[in-house]
Amino acid sequence: MLKGRPLTAIIPVRGGSKGIPGKNMYMLGGMSLLERTIRLALGCPRIDRTLVSTDAPEMHAVAERFGVAAPGLRPAHLATASAGSADVVAQLVESAGIPAGWILLLQVTTPLRTRGDLEGLLDTCERTDPVAAMVSLCPYEGPHPQKMQVIADGRVASYLGGESGRPRQELPDLYALNGAFYLIDRDLLLRDRKFIPAGTVPFVMPAERSANLDTPLDLQILEAMLETGRWRLEDEET
Repeated sequence: MLKGRPLTAIIPVRGGSKGIPGKNMYMLGGMSLLERTIRLALGCPRIDRTLVSTDAPEMHAVAERFGVAAPGLRPAHLATASAGSADVVAQLVESAGIPAGWILLLQVTTPLRTRGDLEGLLDTCERTDPVAAMVSLCPYEGPHPQKMQVIADGRVASYLGGESGRPRQELPDLYALNGAFYLIDRDLLLRDRKFIPAGTVPFVMPAERSANLDTPLDLQILEAMLETGRWRLEDEET
């Protein structure tokens, strides 16, 4: 329970992946990304129910082994690369009878998040009022958008149309979505059909636990950082 209302964790995984083929079943530290995420959810006593939404029989079988399979495979029209997460969740809310309360979306592609991060998110929700949605972020460390340029009619111009010569330390801090957690009121999600509505509360995580696996390069960086010990999986920590 979260703030006295039921909390349902939903783990969406598709069988097809263009960026990293088979990434949801990629083995990391002796567990697939899917299993690692299921175990994270089941290890949190405040989560009342966990469900895996998938179109892939092999991943549905993994979910069944842990007792968290959705009632049936995901419909084909919601198993494409263009299908939105909000539509996937809305279908599951109806088919699985998810009651009014909280929805926690857990993507499997952020494997370095910890139980402490999850508890921190829920603690922040408990002490924040009002709150109807929260999302995890990490500090953005790339080039500042106000420093970015475009070429228009053969000439260099500021991408944002403002002053690009200010020192970096004078520019506002930026944050990036890291994909670890999306928490939202079920009815708000069904109404707005998005996970980050106006007024969403931030939950900031460190960069070293925010690796998000979208491309083969992301996977290579993750493996290299784990090998050197700069990043660690939670079950490797002492």
